[in-house]
Amino acid sequence: DVGLFNRITLNVDLYDKTTSELLLNVELPYTTGFASVIQNVGSVRNRGMEFNLRTINLNGAFQWETNFNIAFNRNKVLSLVQGKDILQETLRIIRVGEDLNSWYMRKWAGVDPANGNPLWEVVTTDSNGEQTVSTTNVYSNATLQIAGSFTPDFTGGISNVFTYKAFSLSAFFNFVSGVQVYNGSLFVTDSDGAYDTENQRVLTDGESRWQNPGDIATHPKPVFGGNLNSSRESSRYLQDGSYIRMRNVRFTYSLPNSFLSKLKIANASLFVSGDNLWTITNFTGRDPQAILSRSGGQVTNYPISKKVLFGINVGF
Repeated sequence: DVGLFNRITLNVDLYDKTTSELLLNVELPYTTGFASVIQNVGSVRNRGMEFNLRTINLNGAFQWETNFNIAFNRNKVLSLVQGKDILQETLRIIRVGEDLNSWYMRKWAGVDPANGNPLWEVVTTDSNGEQTVSTTNVYSNATLQIAGSFTPDFTGGISNVFTYKAFSLSAFFNFVSGVQVYNGSLFVTDSDGAYDTENQRVLTDGESRWQNPGDIATHPKPVFGGNLNSSRESSRYLQDGSYIRMRNVRFTYSLPNSFLSKLKIANASLFVSGDNLWTITNFTGRDPQAILSRSGGQVTNYPISKKVLFGINVGF
């Protein structure tokens, strides 16, 4: 903790924590009638840093205060029962030595320029442990592997409060960087013809659909009924879920005491407030702030709504 000039306050926290006996789903033989059972198994280590900075930039008639925070966290699975992997639903895995929030799926390798077919990675390991990566257009032949994680590189927020006489303006932004989100809705809107009764997404700048031999495209050729399972689960639908969002902006006017005293009111203020009015992200789904459920929270996750509020606060 550091304080300078009665205007700057800095707090830095560092932590290294190991948690054991985690509650995790452990797979069971299907002959039991159940896919998994929750048990106290394994341990995970979390290491990170958190910074909180408060500054009083101006403190005269016009006042300006800033609060900024940022957090970095890294985790690693240290142990599991007999060292065995634990599959979490359909797209996630818990594996010793890896991030607790790892995605587990076939890796997308793009589009074959020769014929417009989808490609996935095939990883083979020789007797010396050397790995070779090739591609295949047969979905079932592709290798299931860790394709990333939904642990952010860092998260944080910044708020500014401006005050002049009876007027006050505040704005709060938060941000997330380096998180991989599974956009589960794309398997329909980017189905390459698999779902002919569903709407298809309009491609954005930088995206292209294969049409002729030699095309370097981001999307396979469309085929009625689907193109070789191109819309099946894979890292094709893993996207950067980084974003910065204006969480709240609020303008307040405090009514003068000379007026309030006549009404026998201690204090009163008028305000207008807006929530989630502005977001910057490259994520193509409805909302980058995913609730991590069976498919990354993107199929049923309703986006955060924008709100504009007008009101009055009165104290007696």
